[in-house]
Formats: sequence, C-alpha cells, structure tokens
Amino acid sequence: MARKIYYYLLVGAMAMPLGCSDWLELEPKSEVAADVLFETPEGFSIALNGIYTNVSSPTLYGSDWKFAFVDVLARCYDLKKTLYDGLKNYDYVSDGMDQKISEMWGLAYNTIANCNALLGQLEKKGSTFFAQHERNMLEGETRSIRAMLYFDLLRLFAPAPAVADEAAIPYYGELSNTPMPYRSTSEILQFIIADLKRSKEIQRGFDTSTEAKQRFQAARFTFDPGFYGIGRRGFRAGYYATTALLARVASYAQDNQLALDNAMELINSRTADDEPTVELTSATVVDVDEYDRLLSDDIIFAVYRRDYEKQFNKVTFLLPNTVQIFGADLNSDYRKKCYMTADGRQLLKFDVSLDREGDITSAIAMIRLSEMYYIAAETTYDIDTDAALGLLNTLRAKRGCTIPLPAVATKDGLLDAIINDARREYVGEGQLFFLYKRLNKTILDETGGNQTLTDKFVLPIPEREISLDN
Repeated sequence: MARKIYYYLLVGAMAMPLGCSDWLELEPKSEVAADVLFETPEGFSIALNGIYTNVSSPTLYGSDWKFAFVDVLARCYDLKKTLYDGLKNYDYVSDGMDQKISEMWGLAYNTIANCNALLGQLEKKGSTFFAQHERNMLEGETRSIRAMLYFDLLRLFAPAPAVADEAAIPYYGELSNTPMPYRSTSEILQFIIADLKRSKEIQRGFDTSTEAKQRFQAARFTFDPGFYGIGRRGFRAGYYATTALLARVASYAQDNQLALDNAMELINSRTADDEPTVELTSATVVDVDEYDRLLSDDIIFAVYRRDYEKQFNKVTFLLPNTVQIFGADLNSDYRKKCYMTADGRQLLKFDVSLDREGDITSAIAMIRLSEMYYIAAETTYDIDTDAALGLLNTLRAKRGCTIPLPAVATKDGLLDAIINDARREYVGEGQLFFLYKRLNKTILDETGGNQTLTDKFVLPIPEREISLDN
C-alpha cells in the first residue's frame, strides 16, 4: 500500500508582491506569471521576498512555529480558557487544531514549491544575467530556506532519529505536481544537509569578506535599501545563518562532529579587528529601560515581520514556573529581568524598545549564538568533559548567573543542565519542544503535567493530504 501526498502548488504562476521600493516592506499586490517575473534580476529578488513573507506569516514562524503552537507543545504556559487548551494535552483535533495543522503543512509545502520554482528559473539564466555574488546569494538563501522548512516539517511530523528512522514526509527537490513518496528521516536529513553545505560554499566569499563581517558584527539589522547589498544580513539566510542551521540539523541527525565544527565556527568567528562576529549580550548593556528585552546582540538570524511583538498576547500566555526554572539564579539571570515581568508570570521578550537600531522591533529570532554553546557543550562532552561544562558555564556567566555549575558525572547530567538553561533561553521562540524531542526527554512542567515522550509528539499528517492506493 503506497501513500501519496497532495498539496497546493503554484506551478504556472507565483503569487509575489510587486511595485514597492523597500524589499522588506513589500505586500502582495498582484500575481505575475513566472516567465515575466524572472525576466530581470529584480524579479528574482521580488520572488525571494515573497518566500520570506510566507516564512514570517503567523501560520509559520510569525506565530505558530514560534511562541504559539510549538511552545504550547513544550508546556511553557499556564493556559486557561484559550484556543490551545486541548493542544496542551496533545489533542490535535479539538478547537480547530486539525485545521491549523493542515494550514501549517500546506503553507510550508507551498513555500518549498516557490523555492523550487526560483531555483529552477535560476538554472536557466546565463552567466551574465546576474553579478556572481547576486546569483550566489539568491541560490544560497533559497536553498537554506528550503532546508529550514523541510527540517521543521520533519521535526513536527516525524519521530526524532533517537526514536525511529522511518518513512516521514515527502521530499520535492524541484517544482512538480507529481506526488512524491515519503522518504525516511535519515534520507530527508541528508537532503537538508546537502542544501546547507551548498549554501555555505557559495555564500562564503561574499558574507565572510572583511567589510561584510564588520557590518554583520556591528549592524546586521540596520536598514539597507538594496536587496543585493551588505546590510540587513541578519534578516537573510546568509552564510552565518546557514552555518548555525547546519549545526542545528547535524545535531538532530546525530552527526556530532559536523554539529561541533559548525557551532565552534560561529563561537570563534572574529572580524579583522579581532572582535567577535556575533557576541553574547554584554552585561554593560542589559538594561530594560534602554536596551531591548530581546537581547538581540545574540541573534544570528531573524526573519522580519512588522510589529511582530503585537502578535503575542501577554495575558493569554502566562508562565507558571519561573521560580523553579531559575532556582538560585532567580535574582541574577538577565533572562529573568529582560524576558519576563517582575513576578515572572508574563513574557515580555517581544516588548522591544523603539530606540534600538534598525528593524529589531520586527525581528523574529530564528537562531541565537546561545544555541551554538549548547550544541558545542553537548558534542564536546565525550571528548573533554571539562571543556563541555566550561562552554555551558561561559554562556551562563554571560547571562548573569553568578554560581557556576558543578562538575557533572554523566552525559545525562550535562543534558539535564542544558535543558534547564534552555527553558530560560528558548521561551517564546519555539525551540524547547524540539530539544526535548531530539533528546527523547520528558517534557517538564512543575504544575504536575510532566509528559513522557510518546508517539503523540508526532503531529498527524492532515488527512486530506493522504490517499491510500493499492
């Protein structure tokens, strides 16, 4: 019995925004046939902007794949009489959750189809159509976005590799309306890793130049009106975003060396002035009255959505267990001060100051330097236990914790310490659930709702997407 999947493809045309000067501010105005859209390099930039717009929509990273749906799965909140009351108990049908899951699946695959369409059109263009760095940026960013979407579909709709390697989701490497078979988790991960390696290779020359590195270090979210320029690279799936994503994917794929190499590349990266390319937020600027609560210096990659902070309902999404999570660090950890109200009940992470540089008020944090420390610590443990603990304590100290963690006797002890820190770090950003799932660890909830991982932590593929044929 073969399973096939059907989804909504834009084969002959791509719905893309046109006719606006700022590529980050484009809104859908009209539809245009692909052969017209891709007549100029600017048309390719418009198409890629449309992909970024999809990625930042509330159905994906603008809400559900961040602070809403996915963080509810991680039991981050004290929910009462909300849309997500059933979901907190892993009911994927009630309260319209089946429809929401179908919408997430559909938009993710439609965006992948758009990525495939852009890449297909890119292959048709001769060597003089673009400047070389423009071609490399377009291909690299599109491959990285496609990889990111496939990866999160895999993390939601298939068991983690630590649990099973079985038929998971279909993979489309090019634009097609022919249903593709389900691929195993390991096969999908290899496709994703190949995309990210290719993206790193072709973006390296541009994004790691002396000037680009300096701009990324100092002003990666600052306005730059040109799509192919060196500004705003923090909002683009460029070299550093791709390196971080590759570390994340390799960790999930249990390729510890690849994960460690990429995590340490970011931790150790320096500009020509020997300054960190990305640095954990300094204590000297942690002031919620003057600095943004998002601790945005740590962000390697973000996607853009205007007024993103307004998406978050601070009354609905209350935190039930701040005292237990922070423990002895309750009064010293900057994340308590910056991310939460004084009583620790409401999440304020997205209440960012309008005085911050560039467009940080509209940033949806996709990946932070802190995650690279978690990955590096975990993958270093079997090589050097002291170095692993040192990496975790370095992160904690940078977050204001004054009491170093004592030596841990086992790998599980280190993983428990990472999970506890990640519960502070990841809240509101949609990564905690995936950490539990990857490690096959019990989801913690001090209100008495701890959840041992079972098959209910794999989302059901929407029924209308599946047909069973003999």
